[in-house]
This record gives sequence, C-alpha cells and structure tokens, in this order.
Amino acid sequence: MRIPRRSIFVISFFLFLFVFQFVSIKQVKASENIDSLKRVLNKVLENRAQFDHQKINELNALKRQLHLHFSSLDARYNNYEQLFDAYKSFIYDSAYFYCKKLNECAFLLKDQNKISEAKVKMGFVLISAGMFKEGIDTLNRVKPQYLNKQEKFEYYFLQARSNFDLADFDKSDYEAVYTLKGLKYCDSIITGTPVNSYQYLAGIGLKLLRSKKYEEALASFNRSFQFKQSYQDSAINFSCLSYIYFKLKKTDPGVSYLIKAAIIDNVHSTKESLALVILAEYLYKEGDTKLSFLYINHAITDNNFYGARQREVQISNILPIIESEKINGMEKQRLSLLIYASIITSLVVLVIIFAVITFKQLKKLRIADKLIISKNNELYESNQLLLDINKSLDEANRSLSHFNLKLDEANMIKDEYIGYFFNVHSDYIGKLDRLKRAIDKIINEKSYEELQLILNRLDTNIERENLSHSFDRVFLNIFPNFVEDFNALFDRDHQTHLATGQLLNNELRIFALIRLGIDENENIAKILNFSVNTIYTYKTKVKNRSFIANEEFEEKIMSIRAVKD
Repeated sequence: MRIPRRSIFVISFFLFLFVFQFVSIKQVKASENIDSLKRVLNKVLENRAQFDHQKINELNALKRQLHLHFSSLDARYNNYEQLFDAYKSFIYDSAYFYCKKLNECAFLLKDQNKISEAKVKMGFVLISAGMFKEGIDTLNRVKPQYLNKQEKFEYYFLQARSNFDLADFDKSDYEAVYTLKGLKYCDSIITGTPVNSYQYLAGIGLKLLRSKKYEEALASFNRSFQFKQSYQDSAINFSCLSYIYFKLKKTDPGVSYLIKAAIIDNVHSTKESLALVILAEYLYKEGDTKLSFLYINHAITDNNFYGARQREVQISNILPIIESEKINGMEKQRLSLLIYASIITSLVVLVIIFAVITFKQLKKLRIADKLIISKNNELYESNQLLLDINKSLDEANRSLSHFNLKLDEANMIKDEYIGYFFNVHSDYIGKLDRLKRAIDKIINEKSYEELQLILNRLDTNIERENLSHSFDRVFLNIFPNFVEDFNALFDRDHQTHLATGQLLNNELRIFALIRLGIDENENIAKILNFSVNTIYTYKTKVKNRSFIANEEFEEKIMSIRAVKD
C-alpha cells in the first residue's frame, strides 16, 4: 500500500527529532536550547493546518485501500487496524468507529489473537476518551495468552497507564489502589520481557517513575533511547523525562523535553496529548502569559477536535487562571495606555505652545533674514564692482608692466647702439681725417704713385666684415640667448650651427635686425649689402624650416627677451 509522502518541511522535523532521540541527556544543555525549541514549536503551530491536511490525505488513501480490498476479511482487518492507528490520537469518534469495525471483523475471522488485539485497541480508545470504567472493563476481558510478545507488552503497558491515569483523575482514597494495580502491571512487563530490552526498560522506567524514584527512572529512560522508537513512543518518553526533571527541580531540561514532546505531537497531528497543556501551565507560572494563552488555546482546539472528556477537565482547571491573568494583563495595559495617553496629551499641548512661540520668533527671523539678504545683495554688488575694478587695474598693470619692459628694452638697445654709433663714426672720421691729410700731402708733393697705393689699401669688404662683427657683438650683448632662443623654433635637424669664432651668420643677422624693429626688406638689404630678393629668400627659407607657422614666426622672434649682462 502506497502512502503519500510528507513535504520536505515535515521530513526536516523528523530528522531533527530523530537526532534528539539518540543524544544523551548529559550532552544536551537544555537551557541553551529552550528558545530555539520554542521557535521550532511556534513554527510547527503556524503550520498545523498543513500537517492536518497531510494527515487527512493519508487517511483518505487508507479509506481507498479499504474499499479496494473490502471483499477480503484479512485485508479488511488490516485496513481497519491501519485506520484505527491513524485515528486513535487524531479523532475519537472515527477511532471508535473503526475499532468497532475491527472487533466485528476479528469475530468474523474467529481468530483469538485478532479478537484479543481488537479488544486492547478498544480499551485504548476508551481510556483516551476518559471512559476509564468502560476501558478497564474491556481490557479485563482480554485473554493475554492469545497475544504475541509485543501485543502483551502493549496490553500490560495500557493496563498500567489506565490505572495510573485513573489514580491521577480520582484523587481520593482509591488513588493508592489504582497506583498499586498499575505497578503490578509494570511488574508483568518486567518479568515477561527480556532484560535490557526496550520493553523491559519502558516497564521498569514507568514503575520507578510512579514509585517516585526519579534518579533511577531517569537512568532507565536514558537507556531506552538506544533503541529505535516510533514517534508515539518518543513523545511519551520525552513527556516522562520532562516530568522527572521537573520533579528533580531541573526545569531547563524539563522544559526542553516537554517542548520536544509537543513538537512531535503537532507534527504528527496528535490531538490526544497533554504536552501543550502542561507547557502552558509552566509558562503561566513563569509569567509568560502571552505564550501560555497561545498554547492553551491550541490545546483547547486539539481537545475539541479529538473529543476527549478527561482533557476537558484538565484544561478547564488551568484555562480560567490563564485567562484571568490575561485579562489582568490587558487591564494593566489599558491603564498604561491611559497614562501614556495623558503624557502624550500634555506633550502635545506643550508642543503647541512651543510651536506658537517658535512661529512668532520665526516671523521675526524672516524679517531679519530679508534685511540681511538685502544687505548681502548690496555687498555682493559692491564686491562685484570692486572685482571688476581690480580686474581692470590688473589688466592696466600688466599692460603698463609690458610697456615698461618694452621701454626698458628700447632704452637699452638705444644706449648700446648710440655708443656703438659714436664709436663707429668716430673711427670712420679718424680714418677719413688721416686719409684727407695723406691725400693733401700727396697732392702737395705731387706723388701720385702713392695715391694709387693708398687706394689699393682701402678694402670695403673688410670694413663691412668689421662692421658686421661689431654689430654681432653689440647685438649679442643685448640678446645673449638669441641663438639658443632662435634654434628653439626648429627641430634638431633644422637648427643653425655656427662655426668656431662666428657670432652670427647672414640668416641670424636678418632676424636680429627684425628683432631690433627693422622689418622692411629694403632697409635690411641696404644694411647687409644684399638685394631685396636675397633678403626675401633668406626669410622664406628659414620660416619653412621651422615648425612654427610662417605668419607667427616673426612674432616669436619679437618675443625673444633682451638681457644685459
């Protein structure tokens, strides 16, 4: 038979709980896990509808199997048993219905084992519903000799549980009687099962617990976790461990195991359970009214869904206390809210008063701001005017500085060339004077042959070269970096290189004259004794070699600075 698989979320819870079954109690620090376990439980409770839906899907699948195999008594018995097991902690009415069908089918089969097993199951559902007399009467009619070992264990365990539950419910002089009967059934389990088996440990653990030997019972339950258990057994054992730890005044592990039991119950849609009720009562005593109220309401929902009478009594004992505490808490919250509302109202009034005062101050500040803005605008305009004036003054100063620089340069050139002019003319006047006396002497003596010799000694080329050399020397005295600055206007391959002892060449003299302000080709040609075309050719040739544009070249020449040593 194929049962629908649970979702990944449910499987993850199974793994979580499976791990806890095999972890020793000594290795678990309950106090560290309580908060995380509460979060897991709260998450499970949020998804209760999903778990119930999955449970219903499983039940529907079992019902379909029942219809498919209804013709076979054996198959029908097995289907009724599966349906009962699925309903026994889920819905009482349905569990009771299928248990009756199980008993009817067992009698039809005339199988004493099945008849006895069906009666045990009927006893379970009656006890779970709080019908102790009917349940115990049904169990007393069971013939244990027809049960196998596991079924006998379940039978004796149910008998023990029934009497212990009745003792807890009765709370009268008969409590000890029922407890003693339950202990005898525990002895039946202990003597009828192999030593150290799971059934043996479960029986002796239950006996020690009801005998209030909590330390010994704790050891027995711890040992039982070495065996693989069903989720129902795990939930029961966790609840028993929780009870033991509470009795030993160890509340942290007690709470941890109680939460684990509640998680298992809700993951598997177990509606017949006390774990949430006990947990709600504990949380109420600890002052966590909100969570306590949440859990007790879930427990009420479960009880109403299942329909167990005894659970109604147990829940009714604690619910009014929790609800009254919740009402008290709500009353305290109402009083607190009233106080807070009064404080907030007072604060609002103060805020309004301060707002009126602030508004008046802001009105005054706005008037002052407008005046300040007006003055700032006037100052800004004045500053802009001053900036414009300063800018004009800066431009005038730069122009004046440039003009002064040019004037200083012109004065320097004038001073140099005036001195140079007088020296040259003084030399030529001296030469002319000597030439005149020599010619006068020759004429008076009528030595015309010597006149020819004097004329032969006169060489204008040498004089012109001397003039050029003097010009070069005076010019470079004014512009000592002229050659370097001139070459800077050309790349390395087209720069001018002078011979040793040479100051300037013809190209440099042309642009030296231009730098002095003599830019007419005719004037340059007369000074250098060249034709105008020659001067034009020199200038064109030089400009073409430069990486400077032709129309900008002479501007660059004029920007060469004059520096006097």
